[in-house]
Amino acid sequence: MNRASRVTRAARLALTCLIPWLAGACVHVWSSDSRTDTASTGSRQAADARTEADLRRAVADAERFGPDDPRVATSLNALGGFYASHGHPAQAEPLYRRALEIRERALGPNHPDVVASLNNLAGLYVLEQRFGEAEPLYQRALQMNERLEGVDAASTGIILKNLASLYISQGSYGNAEQAYQRLVRIREKTLGSSHPDLAAELNNLGELYRLQGKNVEAERVYRRAAALRDTGPTSADPQLAIILRNLASLYAAEGRYAEAEPLFERVVVIRQGGLGPGNPDLAVSLTDLAGIYVLQGKPAQAESRYRRALEIRERALGSSDLRVASSLHSLAYFYATHGRPADAEPLYQRALRIRERAAGPKSPALAPTLKDYAALLHASGREKEAQALEARMAALQSEPAPTGSAPGASR
Repeated sequence: MNRASRVTRAARLALTCLIPWLAGACVHVWSSDSRTDTASTGSRQAADARTEADLRRAVADAERFGPDDPRVATSLNALGGFYASHGHPAQAEPLYRRALEIRERALGPNHPDVVASLNNLAGLYVLEQRFGEAEPLYQRALQMNERLEGVDAASTGIILKNLASLYISQGSYGNAEQAYQRLVRIREKTLGSSHPDLAAELNNLGELYRLQGKNVEAERVYRRAAALRDTGPTSADPQLAIILRNLASLYAAEGRYAEAEPLFERVVVIRQGGLGPGNPDLAVSLTDLAGIYVLQGKPAQAESRYRRALEIRERALGSSDLRVASSLHSLAYFYATHGRPADAEPLYQRALRIRERAAGPKSPALAPTLKDYAALLHASGREKEAQALEARMAALQSEPAPTGSAPGASR
């Protein structure tokens, strides 16, 4: 099979697995859903209703060719993709299942469209955290695709990436590592070992190594990934920033602060150039940099970065956002651990008020601030006040576990 055919085959799968690290997830993207951030909710709903009606009509039109015609499966798959991408898995599943059954009957069990249906249904199960049902479908799709397209085909790599994401969701990092190692080999063959797009797979492999404590292997692949994306000191590549942050975090975890510091500094430069000086996402990088300055014994530099991160978030997000509470807490903790309790206390108090309003007075999001504020009060000899906060923490721990966590719960 020629290269053009392989690219077409990869596109047919219509599943893109994205792994934003520390929140690993495989996202089923329906490529025809093109909504914009600027559209109003009403206009989006109207457009969605029209799209759904069009897709349902397409199914009805295809049914005229017979219930087992492959065109019916194609239309069912498109409608299922619409429902999946709009958070309606219960409506998507029977459509995906019927599309798979039609394709198996009409096309036989060894056809590329059957692979696509298996992949789609497995992806839906992953989104529903039905991992035990998803894995055999991915495995079947992988074996079938290897026979049809080849063990080193780009489409085989896509299925491996989806399978790896499933393993990551289950915490099965060893299995995910093996899938990613093979994916990297495929990408090296299809792209070339020097292609910058290979860096994303190397970065993810590095994260899998790090999660398993394989720091030597992680450093090696992070450094290789960074070299593939780095075009020089003025590079503003956001992917390079992600890789450098991961490498810097690895160095920091190993106590290699002097090596981590320039990497965190460069991440700030890259992200400021790409996002702009007032973007709230820049605050994350500034907080990282402040933390390494603390570990390096540079409190003045650390304070200025913590304060700037807070100012950016307040301007961009408003004074009641949970991310503002996180920045307040970070700066308060810095002051508390540097002998400035009078500066720390009002920041803890404000962070606590924001979290109470945003997440509720019994939310686990309050626990980090309650804990550190109580420690400050103990250090100041205010035992009764500290014990009152600790009692609140104990009450939070006795509450039933929530179904999800509030954003901004960590320091």
